Amino acid sequence: MPRLIIKSTMSKNQRFELPEGETIFGRENNCALVLPNVSVSRKHGRVVVGAQAVNIEDLESKSGILVNGERVEQAALKTGDEIQVGKFSMVYLGDGRQDRFYKGRFVEYLAEYTPGTVMLDDGAATFALTPDALKRLQQESHLVETARLRLETDKRRFWYPEDRPLTFGSKGMVQVEGWFTWGIAGEVVWDGRKHTLKRGTWWAPLRVNDEPVEQRRPLKDGDRVKVGKTTFVYEIHD
Repeated sequence: MPRLIIKSTMSKNQRFELPEGETIFGRENNCALVLPNVSVSRKHGRVVVGAQAVNIEDLESKSGILVNGERVEQAALKTGDEIQVGKFSMVYLGDGRQDRFYKGRFVEYLAEYTPGTVMLDDGAATFALTPDALKRLQQESHLVETARLRLETDKRRFWYPEDRPLTFGSKGMVQVEGWFTWGIAGEVVWDGRKHTLKRGTWWAPLRVNDEPVEQRRPLKDGDRVKVGKTTFVYEIHD
């Protein structure tokens, strides 16, 4: 069965199974897929699962629907497509064997989607998003989901910081080599728009592109991050 992975900046990813036929999504409680935020229209759009294809359609919503960053009125979905609906970011997965995993994680282990558990970072916002704001939000969401730190000496080893701190050092999530790296030597944090390398202990060697990091340093694609004697590459991995 095809499904949507529903993401929000303050909740864990959840899955929503798409039944055959039509699934209406929107802010109203009587929608099959409820997206409870004012950035979403009451009846925003629908997904239609057919025998040959799965299509998404905009139902004249205010902020529209983006698929992979482009606004669409109607589009056929393929595995991995990123969908932005208001402040909600979703990923479409088909029903093939390869679609049982999302970012290396077994999809069946994800919790089923429950609207009441969704937490967005806009507090009590009472406005609908403009198309430009919607596109910017999708870009930020894409960055959270795809950015990773790859070990420079072994391309098979990498870590996704996502929107939670990724720590380095003897007491961190990622072990590093070198003197003065005990405790938390450094961490990569999400500040709402970008990933930033933040110093931990003051004595730990911490560099980006061979330049010392005093307190914190925003990261961009291709940056070489060195903690102690271990070097990582920050990259946007699509």
